[in-house]
Amino acid sequence: MATPEPVWIHFVLVCENADPGHEHCTDWRWAGEHRGTDGEQAYAVARAHPHARVLRHPEHYPLHRRVVFEHRTGGGPCVACDTGRGPCTDTPAGPLFLCDSCLALLDYELRRSCILFGLPDPGPQLQALSP
Repeated sequence: MATPEPVWIHFVLVCENADPGHEHCTDWRWAGEHRGTDGEQAYAVARAHPHARVLRHPEHYPLHRRVVFEHRTGGGPCVACDTGRGPCTDTPAGPLFLCDSCLALLDYELRRSCILFGLPDPGPQLQALSP
């Protein structure tokens, strides 16, 4: 008997800080919930705001929520170098803001690791989640 796929709950939080260059967010406003979708509806709502996050959890397990997408107009501060800015990128460590040079370096290292393990080169793996 096959295990049923979980129903995912995506919800959008919008940052209430009006300063576009702010580095830390403390006030978030709930802006909607999307049930049983792949998240694209929630991502579209998040992209409509200057700074917003999408969190996801399986139905009936709200304590298992995590950030799966973040949009920030102009990109967020790079988590790797702290000097550049870049879009939210889907990485093995979850969604992270990475500048272009750090994104290229991380992608190179991920591909290199696959080759060192004797696996075929997977090609470019990382992609920006938000423009």
